[in-house]
Amino acid sequence: MESKNKKNNKDSKNSLHKPNTNILESLLSNTIPPNRFYGILVGILCAVFLSAFIYLECFLDEKNFPLYSTIFAFLGFFLYFKLPRLGAFICGGCIGILWFYWVGFSFRFYGITYLMPLVWVVFFVVYGALFYVFCFFKNPVYRLSSLVLSSFIHPFGFNWFIIESVLVKSYFFPSKFTLFLFLFGIVIFSTLLTQKLYKTSLVWLVLICFILPANSQIQQVEQPLKIKTTRTEIPQDLRWQSEQLHTIIAQNHKIILEAIQANYDVIILPETAFPLSLNLQPQLIHTLKSLSQDITIITGAIHQENNHFFNSAYVFTKGDMQIFDKHILVPFGETIPLPRFLATWINNFFFNGAEDFSIKDSTTPNFTWINGQRFQIAICYEATRDELYTNSPKNLIAISNNAWFIPSIEPTLQKLLMLYFAKNHNTRIYHSSNASPNFTLP
Repeated sequence: MESKNKKNNKDSKNSLHKPNTNILESLLSNTIPPNRFYGILVGILCAVFLSAFIYLECFLDEKNFPLYSTIFAFLGFFLYFKLPRLGAFICGGCIGILWFYWVGFSFRFYGITYLMPLVWVVFFVVYGALFYVFCFFKNPVYRLSSLVLSSFIHPFGFNWFIIESVLVKSYFFPSKFTLFLFLFGIVIFSTLLTQKLYKTSLVWLVLICFILPANSQIQQVEQPLKIKTTRTEIPQDLRWQSEQLHTIIAQNHKIILEAIQANYDVIILPETAFPLSLNLQPQLIHTLKSLSQDITIITGAIHQENNHFFNSAYVFTKGDMQIFDKHILVPFGETIPLPRFLATWINNFFFNGAEDFSIKDSTTPNFTWINGQRFQIAICYEATRDELYTNSPKNLIAISNNAWFIPSIEPTLQKLLMLYFAKNHNTRIYHSSNASPNFTLP
């Protein structure tokens, strides 16, 4: 009798350490059981699913069908509502790495490659903490609201975490309203599963596909101008070397002449395609003005005024020149978003005394007129900022230099974010870049 009771007590103790459901049953219930392994696993899976749209586009390109992004988006958002707090922290941290692991790649060109792991830690902790807050309460209304509002939260002013961009390649229109409806539909679907109403949940899943706004093609009037976007391949460690300058200028000249021969109206060269202070080069300006009699030339270069340096776009048309300075600088890339004394110390200690780029006070996006057509002008990071789309421009010219981050998924994420803005504002984007593909959206 005593041995039997001991056996029962032993079984009872063992049962306390075993989850009373398997992981599939847990997913069908309201939350994941309080088990660290399950929490970490579901957190990692959720992050992978919500990051899949970037990697699908990067590796599959034209074979990246909407079905793939739609399925992964559903799975990711479904798991989001199941996350315990630990799983939420792991999920956010993994998203910070999967989306932004490339940010520290620019350190390679300053001899501080050893700091790259620190960048990964920072992104893991910051986005892990954000998701911890998003999932602090189990209430689905709280979690839904937190996630919808998350794309308004920009740590250090860096706005590339736009959660609704997960839908940009799916069957559904990538907007905050669509995201709200999508998440609301998943909450109902999850509730039906919890009640074991499996057939009803499947019917509801089909209804979601018809309720949500479709990701239809942007309606655009045919552009009367023949516009040439370009891609150059100048490695970042060579483009600012003085002995390379003649070769780079000659290459740009050749590209412009080829565009003229092909009867293009506009040629767009990448950001800092001329790696010098172009406004201080009268002979080169004269050449570009002469060429602009046959074609409008838009190119990136430095604009120098006294001791101030601006990352700028130059427009040459019919012998005239315009200069447009970049308004919105990349945090920790072109400017240190910290108090002046701290920013100066960081530049001196880590970046060999490099100065931040200057900006001019202006709230109006740069734009120019070409043959009666209005074109908004964005330099790299600006093309993924809300400020450049406040007036929903019909046309936007974007120039980039992505050699800082190659090889990585950075150009893919940039393109997906541009597509997100293009769809939401019915804007056609012409993008030229160094070290990554040029394209026109849509």
